Amino acid sequence: MDYLHIILLSVIQGLTEFLPVSSSGHLVLAPMVFDFDDQGLALDAILHLGTLLAIFIYFRRDLTELGLSLCRADADPATRGLAMSLLLASIPAGALGFFAGDTIEANLRNPTFVAYNLLVWSAVFYIADRYSRRVTTRPLELKELQLGQVMLVGFAQALALLPGTSRSGVTIAAGLFTNLAPTAAARFSFLLGTPVIFAAGIYELDKVFLSGNGMPALGAGQLLTGLLLSFLVGLGAIYLLLKIVSRVGLIPFIVYRVILALFILFAYPH
Repeated sequence: MDYLHIILLSVIQGLTEFLPVSSSGHLVLAPMVFDFDDQGLALDAILHLGTLLAIFIYFRRDLTELGLSLCRADADPATRGLAMSLLLASIPAGALGFFAGDTIEANLRNPTFVAYNLLVWSAVFYIADRYSRRVTTRPLELKELQLGQVMLVGFAQALALLPGTSRSGVTIAAGLFTNLAPTAAARFSFLLGTPVIFAAGIYELDKVFLSGNGMPALGAGQLLTGLLLSFLVGLGAIYLLLKIVSRVGLIPFIVYRVILALFILFAYPH
């Protein structure tokens, strides 16, 4: 795999990991559209870790506060409660990935499924966007969420294992349904995604070292390029998503998803 393909995949991963357009769906389509071989486990793991680093840098204060709340006896109870809730809400996605991840990978990573899933969840995102605009009560702050509301977002996150869903999109939508303001829902989505993205990157690295898949094919320079570029693009994507969601909601992403789904159905008919 040459540097041009690595740059392309890094940009795709950095943008789509955080924008609600489905990173897995784009990574299924990219080798088909641009006609290159599968990138392999090593690059997948590096790209995941690059986007994880973007979350760590952008939300370093939030993550530090949440982490310290679990270690200090005098921590703010609301902060500690949110930290515990985030950990518990990560369990559904982790469990589904552990027990069904390989099955999903083997059977659902195809253009037709991606296209229909893009359309189905676009409708859900539209309903969530409209719902949040009609709510007249005061939006909740993150620390005001009850465990049940947090777990609702956690179970929604598990659905993002299906290609074409979008982890950020489905968790933001669930956050809107729990009466979070759009910006708060997006921030919560990023915080909740941290353990899952970390686990995905470590799991893929573990498979690389166990199987050797991807180790000889890519050099240190190529992997470093993927890491740095996915980090920088991911950092920009976080900033972009928070700005767009705070101003116009999910509509621009919904329009993009529908156009992409129609393109797939016409270009790759089943």
